[in-house]
Amino acid sequence: MADEEKKITEAVEEEVEAAAEKTEETVAEKAAKVKDAAEAKTEKTAETSGSKKKKSAKRRMIEHRIKIIAIIVAVIAVLVTIFFTCIASYSFSEKAWHVKFDPIHGYSYTIYQKQDFTPAHIVIDSCSKGSSEVTVPDSIWGVRVDEISDNAFKDSVKTVKLGKNIVRVGEGCADKTIVLPYGYGSTGFLTAFKDKNGSGFYYKALADKTLCAYAYFGEQGSYQMPKTFAGIPVSQVVEYYANDGYTEVYADYVFQSSTLLPYNMHQVQLIEKEGIDPYANMMDGATSRDKIRGKLLGLPQNYRYNADGTPADGETAIKLAIVQRGNGVGKTCGDVLKEYSPRDFVTAVKYISDMTAESHTEDEPDFEAWMMEGFVTP
Repeated sequence: MADEEKKITEAVEEEVEAAAEKTEETVAEKAAKVKDAAEAKTEKTAETSGSKKKKSAKRRMIEHRIKIIAIIVAVIAVLVTIFFTCIASYSFSEKAWHVKFDPIHGYSYTIYQKQDFTPAHIVIDSCSKGSSEVTVPDSIWGVRVDEISDNAFKDSVKTVKLGKNIVRVGEGCADKTIVLPYGYGSTGFLTAFKDKNGSGFYYKALADKTLCAYAYFGEQGSYQMPKTFAGIPVSQVVEYYANDGYTEVYADYVFQSSTLLPYNMHQVQLIEKEGIDPYANMMDGATSRDKIRGKLLGLPQNYRYNADGTPADGETAIKLAIVQRGNGVGKTCGDVLKEYSPRDFVTAVKYISDMTAESHTEDEPDFEAWMMEGFVTP
């Protein structure tokens, strides 16, 4: 009996120990799993945190760059605003930049872009220099300076040395001393001056550095022959005449041209009234007159006409008007001249002069030379 109880007790103890061991193993396994899960979670949390930190640094770098770009754009916008408000502006109609302030050169000016046969050029609008002597540059930023506008210089400026490319000078220089550039006239370009508000004349500087006062705009009672203008001697002056409209247009055309020598306005008005007759009648010999008239009668067949027989261009219309003393249907030569550009008139005079060059003697002027005669010495 005692042995059986002992066996039973031992069996129970073994089962209890086995159950305890199994429980310990289960608890250990669960603890290990919990630990692994915790470690995995910790690692994942660490990775997520690192990623967030990395992402946050990248975002800060992008935001910093965006701020820098925004600052640069703002600065550029301010500079552009200042440039177009205070320094320069662009005119689409004129195709030109108006530079209001250039501290390097000391001028405000207009840069005209190249158009058709006209190269890029600069017109001086005003000079900010206050010195008594000013030298106008040949070019600014590589663009030739060829014109000075009205009243461009301060009263303190007494002497103006012109650049070699200047061919037009506006009003307001009568009280200055103008110095023509070295070698003036050797290039074939001539400088014109306006003084309508002063002496009443337009001037053209000749190759010998004297002036021809070729157009007058004042009243007869105010007419006085100038002996000098802006310190330059005057060698030729047109005698008083009354402007008829066309003479003013022609005067402005000569002012704009850098190569034309002016016609005498009295000769221009003779052509307006009587066509070629005053020139032909000026010839001393009847032989020369007959030759010229015969040559002139044969010229129209070489002109250009429309299908209906009317002149095809202004040059042809003026050639016919000069020879016929008008258009043949009531208009005078002067009426025809006013309908077209002075360029057509000058071209027509040159053509007729060339075509009749062999019709007069060496002592008699050709038609174009006659147009330039009649100026007087002051």
